[in-house]
Amino acid sequence: MMTKQQIAEQALRNIQKRHSDAVDKNERTLVALRTHADFADNERALRLATVAKIMGTDEAQIAKADSEIMRLTKEQKKLLAKYKCTEKSLTPTFFCNKCNDTGYVNEQPCECLRAEIRRLLVADCAVPHPGYTFAGSTEKDKKNLAIYRRAEAVCKNEHGNILLFGKVGTGKTYLLTACAHKCVELGNTVLFTTAYGLNQTFLEAHLSNLATKQAILDNLTDTDVLVIDDLGTEQTYKNVTQEYLFAVLNERLTNGKKTFISTNLSLENLKDKYDNRIFSRLIQQSDDNLITMLESKDKRTIK
Repeated sequence: MMTKQQIAEQALRNIQKRHSDAVDKNERTLVALRTHADFADNERALRLATVAKIMGTDEAQIAKADSEIMRLTKEQKKLLAKYKCTEKSLTPTFFCNKCNDTGYVNEQPCECLRAEIRRLLVADCAVPHPGYTFAGSTEKDKKNLAIYRRAEAVCKNEHGNILLFGKVGTGKTYLLTACAHKCVELGNTVLFTTAYGLNQTFLEAHLSNLATKQAILDNLTDTDVLVIDDLGTEQTYKNVTQEYLFAVLNERLTNGKKTFISTNLSLENLKDKYDNRIFSRLIQQSDDNLITMLESKDKRTIK
């Protein structure tokens, strides 16, 4: 996963490549047109007439140059049509007319650059289920709707974590995924994983050399938002599962990084499964955002 800085740099390179591609394409068109003697002569004459206008010392000279420019411009239009081109062929055609594919307008990021950053964020974060969003939710239960609003507010805040409780089928994965998509939309890097996938990552790190292990753990601790679905369903590997989970949670808590977690376990079962260090971090990192989904029928069986 790329950092936000790397994503921003890649986005700018992508935008500026559009600029260079447009310039190169235009230059190839001009080179082709200049192979025709009549067009090349016209272009040269237009350039000389423009210089004559700039260098003109009296109104008569300037008027004469203006008249010549008008005549040559009309002639050029006919030549362009002759060679199946238009006036637009003489200048680069940029994707974004606001910044001409430079990425900036008045030294501020252009909307096209911000859009490219969002596109790369979505691609890099690879959050599953693109349809699982707050806007696309069909949730109707009043209690759950209040939970949705609360969770979305946490996504929008600079800080805040979520520990989401609920039985199987109450919609935890949907809500957690919606949170992930919202965070990406807001410009955050997001790493979405199941507890099983996270546990496998811990095992991979444990069996790797020091440099690889650090890179794997940095990926988990550096991302703006870490989303863990179904905590408690993973197998426990001795000297791996709890040790690495504690390290990741503690590092993220220390650095004020957001962590969103869902679990089928109750608070009591969670305390029984994990040691006190992990349990205290789970509770501490979530502050008052210990959310319980309504215990309704399994939504996955409802058509």
